[in-house]
Amino acid sequence: MKLLSTLAISAYSISLSFLTIVSPVHAASQGETNTGTNILSDGFSSVEGQLENEKVDFYNFSNFDPGKLFTVEVNSQSFDPLLGQLDSFGNIIAINDDQSDNNVLPILTGEIPASGSLNFAVSGLRDINLKGNHFESGLYTLSLKTFALPSSSTNSTLVNGGFETGNFNGWTTLGSTNIETTTFGSGPTQGNSQALLSTGGATFNDSILEKFLALEDESLNSLGKGQVTQGSAIQQTFTAKAGDILSFDWDFLTNEVLPPITFSDFSFVSISSQDNSVSSLLALADVTDTTSEFSLTDFFQETGFKTFSFKLPTTGTYTLGLGVLDVGDSDIDSGLLIDNFKLTSVPESTSGLSLLGFSTLVLLKFRRKIYPK
Repeated sequence: MKLLSTLAISAYSISLSFLTIVSPVHAASQGETNTGTNILSDGFSSVEGQLENEKVDFYNFSNFDPGKLFTVEVNSQSFDPLLGQLDSFGNIIAINDDQSDNNVLPILTGEIPASGSLNFAVSGLRDINLKGNHFESGLYTLSLKTFALPSSSTNSTLVNGGFETGNFNGWTTLGSTNIETTTFGSGPTQGNSQALLSTGGATFNDSILEKFLALEDESLNSLGKGQVTQGSAIQQTFTAKAGDILSFDWDFLTNEVLPPITFSDFSFVSISSQDNSVSSLLALADVTDTTSEFSLTDFFQETGFKTFSFKLPTTGTYTLGLGVLDVGDSDIDSGLLIDNFKLTSVPESTSGLSLLGFSTLVLLKFRRKIYPK
């Protein structure tokens, strides 16, 4: 975002009788309401509002840097809000009612367009067309955060593989990521901590995740069984030696109940080398792989923990990425638990040296036999 002094926010409310198409924000109707604005810090702003029944509150945030990412959410203690994003012509881009299976407050994420402006609407429960078809009312807070696409630095080796620091130190994250303990109901497989990636909450679409992990366009859609909608990912860049074994434990979880399979959410791993000699993108599991009838976690089903391993072919710098994705919709959550990341060095074989020593010993004995002193 540019300097805070250049940030412009406008807001207005339109009643149901006036609204046939969402008007551009510069053409506020006579139903305009004044809404207080509180700029908290660079990249974060908060707006206090009060929604009336059968009305929709619209907001325009302008003068942002195009290409940056954003998260916007609405919090209310008095009613069930709905959040929408619109383009400059008033067309609906995205709608969110519940940010996760466990949270009814709405959230949206995305990338700031070339115009540098973002348009949002706050309405009530089930008003998916933003026409004021609701009877909700009360105070709320709309919070907007902007930030650059995260990028990772290179570690001398793989660090914080068990998340025992209680955070993602050494890792770079994008989306909904948390550190969990045994209270979660599954794992950890090592130590006291593990990481959870989820498709619920502040998640991002596949094109943004592909940029984050330096993957080819549409590669995540090609990997799964349907159109990816949103997800979360983490990555770490580190140096390793040829022959090192990279391994970690993982458990895929989902609320997509079988049968029937409506949408096959999935998890994945990516491994790439800085010199481009290695570029692997692999699916770990999808909904069809979940076998647990009863999960002790917040999810209905899970695969249980499994171990992934990969032999690094050359000495160099590698980037490891992991993620979990919603497919087809964003209504039902899935997750990925990960733990116990390790780099295991495989010692060089000594068989060649032993053979050379044996051959030299035989040759010396042979020479002594033919040429005695």
